Amino acid sequence: MITILDVGQDALEARSLAVILNDEYQVLHCPDPSSVFAALDRVEAAAILFDLDRWTKEEIAAFEERRAYPPIIVLSREIAPSRVIRAIRSGAADYLAKPLDIEVLKSALRKAIGPRPSYPFIGRSVAIHKAAQLLRSYARFDFPVLILGESGTGKEIAARAIHSLSGRSKAPFVPRNCAAFPENLIESELFGAAKGAYTGAVERPGAFELASGGSLFLDEIGESGLPAQAKLLRVLESGELWRLGGSSPRRVDIRLISATSRDLELEPERMRSDLLYRINTLILALPPLRERREDVSELADYFLRSACRGPKRFSREALDLLLAEDWPGNVRQLRNVVHRAIVLSGDLEEIRPRHIMISSRLPPQ
Repeated sequence: MITILDVGQDALEARSLAVILNDEYQVLHCPDPSSVFAALDRVEAAAILFDLDRWTKEEIAAFEERRAYPPIIVLSREIAPSRVIRAIRSGAADYLAKPLDIEVLKSALRKAIGPRPSYPFIGRSVAIHKAAQLLRSYARFDFPVLILGESGTGKEIAARAIHSLSGRSKAPFVPRNCAAFPENLIESELFGAAKGAYTGAVERPGAFELASGGSLFLDEIGESGLPAQAKLLRVLESGELWRLGGSSPRRVDIRLISATSRDLELEPERMRSDLLYRINTLILALPPLRERREDVSELADYFLRSACRGPKRFSREALDLLLAEDWPGNVRQLRNVVHRAIVLSGDLEEIRPRHIMISSRLPPQ
């Protein structure tokens, strides 16, 4: 979450502001203006709310001499032109009258801070910000996580972020797509196999053992098959697994992160309910791109810059075409369309509507 340092306000005002802004910002109160520099050394603040009414002239002068600080929004009950001009000339990003209009304050904060991606996702929409905030909260705990989302919404990206932000980050992250393996091979892939367990089998560890101490990510867990799910449940409950054809159990220590693009509660023939209740301790739902259209421009530009180092850009008309789409394939589909547009636009610096080819449709002429 974005951190804001609230300097100088009284305790009651500070508490009220923290509650009002807690959907977007973490507001840390610094009641003593003289300690602001020590606070900035401890906290990576994205902006400072500066209550001018509670600062002495000496404190203001000392602060103005320091140049390495985040954007400042000055708050005051006095809106004398001379004070406003001095604040702006001293480097303030904005000057707001008290009592505060919260929407005006939020607008000023967004303007001062500028674009900030919601790690690990690209975008500033409320939907993706809330998902990123929840993800970071989940990373602090060791409980199983079930990630819900349509194909292309970034489920593996989310799983990798949970792992990298967790206490297991220095141990392996092992991803497996359950839909990629035939039912007769999924058990050996997950739990390993003993030599001779089946024709041609050699002694080998499965994904659980490879992820020891770290995180195991099972994408499309509903495709794993009921027999494998029974063994998976036992491993999660006991912390022990038996390799296929093995003669003794092995201890495993992993954090399980699962994902699905289906509503598994409605498909008991595909998913054991007891396993579902075991893996969905924490649930992270990723929004489809059509529910975060305000992120399309930023995502398209990110994919363009990542794949093309030249001065290439989207025309306004081309961007309008991207914004008008529903994107059933979500972020993955948008990335592919951008890459296709880069190729179709050749040496042109501007990507135009005729270069935007979505799915198998011919581009407009």
